[in-house]
Amino acid sequence: MNQDEAIQLAIRQVKHIQAQAERIVKGDRSEVAIESFAKYSMELTDFVNKNIPSDEINSYLKELPFVNYKRSDVKLWQYLVFPSWWMSLYKDLNAKNKIIEEIKEARNKYANLELLLKGLTG
Repeated sequence: MNQDEAIQLAIRQVKHIQAQAERIVKGDRSEVAIESFAKYSMELTDFVNKNIPSDEINSYLKELPFVNYKRSDVKLWQYLVFPSWWMSLYKDLNAKNKIIEEIKEARNKYANLELLLKGLTG
């Protein structure tokens, strides 16, 4: 794959991850959507880092927030101990709210990355 093809593919991927971020910010706050965003974000960063040899782009990639989200599993015994179950849900809600803020920041950073990538093309 030549550099122009890699740039065009990266631009498409950046647009896709921005759309994913927008869906999450607008209301699809499921664990699956957030985990998918986090995984795709890492894969996209790796792809750009490996296939686009630009110091400016590579240094900008280091500014992207790393979204790390793990589901909090409620264990069977927590259902039996009523306050424990609610505390787990409350912690999960707080973690999701924090992640949503990180995703908003990442969405804006990906918009800037898209502009940087477009600047590398003809």
